[in-house]
Amino acid sequence: MTFFMDLKQRACPLPGMFLLCALGPALLGSCNTSISYDYLTFMDDAALEPYSPETPFLQELVEQVKQGALWKRLDPLGIRIRGEKTIAPDIYMDFYASWEYEGRYGDIPIGKLFFVPQADPLARRKDTSLAACIRGEETLIPIQYLKAPFVALTVDGRSLGDPAYPLVKVLGVRIRSADFPEKYADKAARLAGKIQVLQGYLLTLPLLEQPPEICWIAAAGDMMLDRGASEILAKEGPQGILGGTAAFCADADVTLVNLEGPVSNRGTKARKSYTFRFDPQVAPLLRDAGIDGVLLANNHAFDYGMEGFLDSLTHLTANRIACLGAGVDREDASRPLRFSKGTTSVRAFGIASFPREKNGWDGLAVAAGIDTPGILHAGKEGGEQLKRRFVQDGALDILLFHGGEEWSLSPTIATRELYTDLIRAGADLIIGSHPHVVQGFEWVLGKPVFWSLGNYVFGGMDQTPGGEDGLFIRLGFRGNTLVYFEPYALRLSHTRTDLVPEEHLDSFYTRSLALRDRPPEP
Repeated sequence: MTFFMDLKQRACPLPGMFLLCALGPALLGSCNTSISYDYLTFMDDAALEPYSPETPFLQELVEQVKQGALWKRLDPLGIRIRGEKTIAPDIYMDFYASWEYEGRYGDIPIGKLFFVPQADPLARRKDTSLAACIRGEETLIPIQYLKAPFVALTVDGRSLGDPAYPLVKVLGVRIRSADFPEKYADKAARLAGKIQVLQGYLLTLPLLEQPPEICWIAAAGDMMLDRGASEILAKEGPQGILGGTAAFCADADVTLVNLEGPVSNRGTKARKSYTFRFDPQVAPLLRDAGIDGVLLANNHAFDYGMEGFLDSLTHLTANRIACLGAGVDREDASRPLRFSKGTTSVRAFGIASFPREKNGWDGLAVAAGIDTPGILHAGKEGGEQLKRRFVQDGALDILLFHGGEEWSLSPTIATRELYTDLIRAGADLIIGSHPHVVQGFEWVLGKPVFWSLGNYVFGGMDQTPGGEDGLFIRLGFRGNTLVYFEPYALRLSHTRTDLVPEEHLDSFYTRSLALRDRPPEP
């Protein structure tokens, strides 16, 4: 906003605005068929050529200025665009394009174009420098052209929408009159009035590309708050169990996790190998930690029966935490968390499809029905229910999925087929959990899939192969396009977790590359 105010103050100071208001009606009213016309010419468009690859955009904008609403504004002012080269121009409109930080775009900005450095998400890069961009070491593209399998890099730590983001190309104009001898002072004064009217009009033009806003999604895997984690959370706050990721959760526009257990102090313990339960005090604590939605479509939501499950819905909902993939019936279980930021609308869903446990417990037995509370299960119409919810309207449809095989390092064929089917139906991002280990990232039909984020907070995983490692992701979206890709490595230590150096992401990248480079399926 300051940027535009400064420009307006420079191009049309307050006294000039009063003059514009006074001259405008007079100029329009005095123009009739008996007057002689002044002729306007444009700078040679070839001056825009160096600004490839955005030249088509700039040329289109120039044509809109020439042939669009401006054309209709000229004739009443007694101005015509010079057609014949034999006619000497009276007014010049020069076009300039430059990076915003350079400031060489004339007096009046009429269009902006936002660029990003394009990168492979598996190249282990999150950021670059403006200097590298200027030296031509990065591939720069307008943001609207970014698409899979590429993402953008931040520039000196700044992302699109941040103050002073540097890769903004501005198209502007400068309007000037021809040089006249002193004996034509009256004509020069008349042209100055017309130029002020034109400047005032151009200042009202909306920029074709509005400053983009990035919607930041934060997500992590299995969160189990038994075995002392709840007590630490209550005593020490989010950082006590979430470490450095606590700031990510608080800062994100939407934060999502898989919650492994009911929020209840009631119910009957299920006959299972492992059962968990968290005191209802954790619900407001999770909300204070920035958690917006939790996946309850998992194999621990019914650890204390229907009573514990219904308590979870009550306590979490009362604290404005969405219960994904769970509800009082199948319709309720398929309802999404909804959120909007700028032009990005988010819908987050949840679903489960995990194998029967060795002890015989089967998630199908607690699947939500037409009028039965439970979890949304792919084996009981859950997938079809979600497909009816997905809408191809440009919104970002996120799906948290609890499935696959525990301790497996890659997705099963059945899981892959199910995920692919849901993406084909309209899911834009799938985030998996349940295997307790980190699996890879992959583009599936052009959509990002994280097969398993592993554990987040889960006491008792010490010394398990891969169970002590987790993956935290920060993803920046514009609409349903993934723009920024930021994975972070986690290390669990009993009931606490924290960020660890990037070299701990080696296994994640190795598994991701293996998925990308695997032979085509028969």
